[in-house]
Amino acid sequence: MEEIALPLILLLIISIFVVEAGAIVPTFIKLQCKHTRYPDLCVSSLAAHVNPTSQDPQEIAQIALKVSIVKAVYTKNYLKIVSKELKQNKAKEYQAVKDCLDQMSDSVSQLTNSFKEFQHMKGAKNSEGDFSWCQNNVQTWLSTVLTDTYICMDGFYGYPMGGKAMAMIKARVLNVAQVTSNTLALFNGYAAWHRANSNGGSGYGKNQP
Repeated sequence: MEEIALPLILLLIISIFVVEAGAIVPTFIKLQCKHTRYPDLCVSSLAAHVNPTSQDPQEIAQIALKVSIVKAVYTKNYLKIVSKELKQNKAKEYQAVKDCLDQMSDSVSQLTNSFKEFQHMKGAKNSEGDFSWCQNNVQTWLSTVLTDTYICMDGFYGYPMGGKAMAMIKARVLNVAQVTSNTLALFNGYAAWHRANSNGGSGYGKNQP
């Protein structure tokens, strides 16, 4: 698979996305995270980055997407390091790690596309056709990321995969899968909220994700 260069948009996201500890969790975030598959992870990954007064499902979904991008980029870079070391040592696990690196590179590309498409959705609010097109694209790309992570982890079956590096790979790839699963759930919630309000709905609380 051709190496994917990090576009400027990724560098900007990573440079400003500083994790903070001990953040106060707004009630709105807790309510939205209840509808994800990994609610505790959802809360902990978003709390430091969402405006405490926000009631905007679009903001929450977009920040969740940024979390996924950062996690995927860090995991990809870690896989590059491990893959290089395994290749130099002619380790039998090299091919599995290299294949996983290819999958994670694709995931970074899919997440970047999703972020760009999300930006387009902001300008498509008055055109339901355009909004639906963007929505379908984002849903497809996020689902592809989940597939990539599962293919990566499946590729390690049959290998002893002992040691700190291998355990770290599995943990990081699993984390990418989990935060992206949450991102997809929050994005679906935002899309449902948009449609309900576009059709005369009167609030996000009535339109759960």
